[in-house]
Amino acid sequence: MALRKNKITKISILVLLLLSLFLGVKYYKVSDDFNNYVQNSELESKVLESQLTEILHKYDSVSAKNKIDSIRFSEELKLIGSEPVVNNISKFKSSEDSIVYYAKQQQNIRRSVVGISANNVVSKERNTPKTANLTALNVNAKGVKIYSDNYNLSEAKIQQLRVCFTLEENQMVVSGNKTIYVQVVNPKNQIISSENTFVESDTNIKLQYSASVTTNYQKHDTDVCTYVNLEQKKTIKGKYKINIYHDFVKIGTAIFEY
Repeated sequence: MALRKNKITKISILVLLLLSLFLGVKYYKVSDDFNNYVQNSELESKVLESQLTEILHKYDSVSAKNKIDSIRFSEELKLIGSEPVVNNISKFKSSEDSIVYYAKQQQNIRRSVVGISANNVVSKERNTPKTANLTALNVNAKGVKIYSDNYNLSEAKIQQLRVCFTLEENQMVVSGNKTIYVQVVNPKNQIISSENTFVESDTNIKLQYSASVTTNYQKHDTDVCTYVNLEQKKTIKGKYKINIYHDFVKIGTAIFEY
């Protein structure tokens, strides 16, 4: 009888030990997960707080700038309409003359306001900071057909694209020869490259292009043109995308419809 009690006691102790071990492991896991959750929550809170501070700072800057622009606009508007009305009443021979006069005044004020807004837009564009990268403006393309005695006019298709663009003036760009790559993408999103030409960067980035051109850039507006030989099997009706690259950076783009 005593032996049976001892055996039951040992089994009970063993079960309790296993249960305690299980609960301990479970508690450790839950505690570890909770600590990780707290750390992540604190990190997310700091990130959100930083983002909110930045947004509020930008909002304050924009509000202050808008307030300054509004004050300047009001002052300029006051200067435009500062001519006294009383002194002008004696100039009119009739009420119709006065109506015509004030209509012209209002028209002049509207023109002046438009002029002020246009000047503000131009000044903002000029003050836009530039980076040390080239920019291709006025990108355009035209189809070129090559005719010969053996060419059937009824099956006329363009054989080339003449791509032209302007490298914008930028005093931050180093002067010298610049190799520009032109990439033509057909409506099926296929890159037209008759000779399967591509360049590869030091970081193993490959750029497949349709044509390349080297020009001497001297920090002022530079007009550039080149020809792209088309692949007849990839020349289809639709819209083509013209991408301009320099140093693996897209500096301009346009749409050509054939």
